[in-house]
Amino acid sequence: MDKDRVGEPAPAEAKKTDRIHMKPLPDILDEMDANIRAAAEAARRAEEAARAAKGAAAAATTASKEAQGAAEKAAEEATRQAREALAEAAQKASEAAEEAKRTANEAAGEATKKAREIAEEVKDLAIELALVIRNANIHSSEAFIKEIDAFRDKWSN
Repeated sequence: MDKDRVGEPAPAEAKKTDRIHMKPLPDILDEMDANIRAAAEAARRAEEAARAAKGAAAAATTASKEAQGAAEKAAEEATRQAREALAEAAQKASEAAEEAKRTANEAAGEATKKAREIAEEVKDLAIELALVIRNANIHSSEAFIKEIDAFRDKWSN
């Protein structure tokens, strides 16, 4: 800097100095007051927005807890219903197995009874045939033929 220009402002500084010195103090104070009021209003709105966000977060948390409770309740109910259905299916399967066992036992009993009846008939037939053969041997051959024909007629029908 020059010693001659010590008190003179530089060109950039001159504009700042000029601007400050150009506005009257009451206008500057009014402008500052307006800026402070605008900042205070913005802060108030931000605070309201923060309160609203806090309320929304609380509502979301409550809704989330309610949804979780409902989901847990639904899961418990589904589990209970599945267990009941499984128990019912197992009971029906057991009943069906018992019915099948009973039916099989009845069928086996009937088959056994029928087999015994057939075996008894075969036994009776064998005894009768043996008697026919014995009688035919004892009697003449003509009587033997008659006995065989009578036996065959009896068991053919």
